[in-house]
Amino acid sequence: MRRLVILLLILLPAISNADGEMQLKVRPVLCIIDQRTPHCQMSFLVLWQSVETGYYCLYNDFGQAPLRCWTEQRSGKLSDERTVNREFSYWMAGDDNQSPLAMVVVEVLRMDSNDRRRKRRSRHVWDIL
Repeated sequence: MRRLVILLLILLPAISNADGEMQLKVRPVLCIIDQRTPHCQMSFLVLWQSVETGYYCLYNDFGQAPLRCWTEQRSGKLSDERTVNREFSYWMAGDDNQSPLAMVVVEVLRMDSNDRRRKRRSRHVWDIL
């Protein structure tokens, strides 16, 4: 019985988050830069969908003001032209504007640096044998 209660306490937040009152998708989510191109000039497609109709605003890390707000909507999309050279986020907030309802991080991969994400140990086929 005790294990069941602990399991329910652990899973309840995951179940309420799994309902996904708000879904936010951004394409693309990766920008690759190097010495020749120190920034990315990209067009980001932002799509969102909510279970409930309401007042929602889209924000990013580049400013305090919302990029766009929707009134009495359950879904929306926005194309955002942006020049980036560092990681940033898009997020949706409701009318209370206190906490993000959904967030997506756009990553920047630097090819000319010692970025650990681009390093892979190369193995020769004979290393396996």
